Amino acid sequence: MMRIIKTQQNFEVLRSAGTHPSALFDQIEDYFLQLRNELEDENSSEFRLDGCGYIVVLEAGAKFDGLGESG
Repeated sequence: MMRIIKTQQNFEVLRSAGTHPSALFDQIEDYFLQLRNELEDENSSEFRLDGCGYIVVLEAGAKFDGLGESG
């Protein structure tokens, strides 16, 4: 399965599922926060990666068919 992270809420849902090592989520969160700090629109109420891309987490056994808009 391919998980797509565009918001902090997407990240929290994936972390709470407990399907991946916490060290991976620490790295993903650091990267997300770095992107938020660099790209955040101060006029927006919630930071979203929609306009500039997204973070993808592939789970074991996932079939990779490219990164089209699937989430």
